[in-house]
Amino acid sequence: MVVLDLSGLGSDEDALAIAMTCASAWLESALATSTAKRWVIYDEAWRVLRQVALVRRMQAQWKLSRAYGVANLMVLHRLSDLDAIGQRGSEARALAEGLLADCSTRIVYRQDADQLIGTMGALGLTHPERDLLPVLPRGTGLWKMPRRTHVVHHLLHPVEVPVVDTDAAMRDGSSMAEGWS
Repeated sequence: MVVLDLSGLGSDEDALAIAMTCASAWLESALATSTAKRWVIYDEAWRVLRQVALVRRMQAQWKLSRAYGVANLMVLHRLSDLDAIGQRGSEARALAEGLLADCSTRIVYRQDADQLIGTMGALGLTHPERDLLPVLPRGTGLWKMPRRTHVVHHLLHPVEVPVVDTDAAMRDGSSMAEGWS
């Protein structure tokens, strides 16, 4: 696993664009020269999606994912994060919405009531699926796939907790492992 931690760049959008451009070039080369099956995960994707050139690169990578043997994963807090990417009708917005449309599996965790209508429309959720979103317990997601939907409770092994626990700085040091099982 290779992790590119950009948290040290803070909110400097120019530095992020330069770092991600370099990382994307390296990633494309690594993907094109290997036959190994891999996952490419864009956590906090809202940051990357704000750079049109980076979204173009992501789109090319996603379109070629089968040729590369890659599964892509984009993580957003909520679909309304797309509103910060660009105005409706802009190239940036169209590219980001295209990435979403190219996702055959969409996993949605609990959503606040003000997000339900937009999420329903963007993901093609049924009314019962939409109604589940505000009541899903922590660690449980709605998996929307072509022609079927499942509610899945995710179990974490204690070794995985530090990798996915982004709330550690908000607590007094207690573990979240029990909150996910």
